[in-house]
Amino acid sequence: MVHEMSEVVRALRLELNMTQEEFAHELGITVGTVNRWENRRFRPSKLARATLVEVAERHGISVESLQKPSSQDSTTTH
Repeated sequence: MVHEMSEVVRALRLELNMTQEEFAHELGITVGTVNRWENRRFRPSKLARATLVEVAERHGISVESLQKPSSQDSTTTH
């Protein structure tokens, strides 16, 4: 299960060692939008999520590597 999108956005930004302002500039959006994503006030649209993946790949980062497995996923045995 995909963990909170806000955590993925923040993890990607921190992995890129960028401020919210720098990250917003990289994505072509406002700082307020990045802030709202990271603080769970809004979720990125489908197009924005695709852009996040493109930016991550451009910098050699896998979005999947930024996602933390939930505790339920790791304890489930079937």
